[in-house]
Amino acid sequence: MRFRISLAQHDDIAPWLRLAEEVAPLFGPVPGFEEVLTRKISQRQAHCARRDAENSSFLGGVIVGGNGKEYAIRWLAVFCDFHRLGIGKLLLEAAISTTPPESSVYVDTFVAGSPGADAARRLYECCGFFPADIWREGDVVRQRYLRRPYSVLP
Repeated sequence: MRFRISLAQHDDIAPWLRLAEEVAPLFGPVPGFEEVLTRKISQRQAHCARRDAENSSFLGGVIVGGNGKEYAIRWLAVFCDFHRLGIGKLLLEAAISTTPPESSVYVDTFVAGSPGADAARRLYECCGFFPADIWREGDVVRQRYLRRPYSVLP
């Protein structure tokens, strides 16, 4: 299957919300997600994957946030029917490419032993992230992965 990564458009909101519903058992509910998504699309901080065809279908998406020296992958998911095709990696690479080379990028994801943790670890580590702190907020426990800034050559 061929697919492409592009900036998300406001027409993508409905399929993106369907994807958020599909992954809610893993991610949990995200209050205000539609408002955040709408804002990130306007700020050009949301990318989506589509089948590489006219009127292509939405396969997954990523939202990036931050500024200055620190950015974060705020949300990344691919419809389960399209897992293990490299779509997540391309979405992650697209998000990283929008950050300045001198900035760090982090993502908070599943801790070891959680559903989805092994796939998340493989994805982030193959894109240059390394495990950092584990944190807890109420019932939520997450593993932070960090990607350091690129060294700028003279």
